[in-house]
Amino acid sequence: MTAAFSNQKKLSLNIDAPLYSLLEKQADETGVGLNDFIAQLLTDAMDNWCDYCDTLRRLSSDDDQVRRVCLK
Repeated sequence: MTAAFSNQKKLSLNIDAPLYSLLEKQADETGVGLNDFIAQLLTDAMDNWCDYCDTLRRLSSDDDQVRRVCLK
């Protein structure tokens, strides 16, 4: 008999009631469960943070290459 181990970890968050209600509403509107919705938000935020850090590293490189930055 083999045991399957989940690659997922549990995280406890303290969220105030108004934010929790907003998250529930948004999850419901997108048709996903609240946990999946929050997990996707965290994943997107980390992806964006990594992109931001990568951009800063490229901008701070010592080469003289001209770079353009577009801020939204």
